[in-house]
Amino acid sequence: MVIAQEEIFGPVVSVIKFKDTEEAIKIANGTKYGLFGGVFSASHKTCTEVARRVDCGHMSINNYPMIGYDGCFGGFKHSGLNRDLGPESLNGFFELKTIAEDHK
Repeated sequence: MVIAQEEIFGPVVSVIKFKDTEEAIKIANGTKYGLFGGVFSASHKTCTEVARRVDCGHMSINNYPMIGYDGCFGGFKHSGLNRDLGPESLNGFFELKTIAEDHK
């Protein structure tokens, strides 16, 4: 469905049936975007497993997506180029370079 494949900004939710956790993760990762995600379950273990395996920049467990100023904000895949907030937001302004020198 288009609603499940596009990055729609607004008060919108799409509900998709799934058989098990593996299928839910496959569906969640089957998009070219990855800004926010959320998982709800009575099992903290299941929530943690899903949160680690879903490809998105911010994942909420059993709550509404909250962003603190001490953490970074930004997406994976086509959902952004960098991170905002937190110390990671400065990484886009630097280019790292390694110079190896023979000290003979």
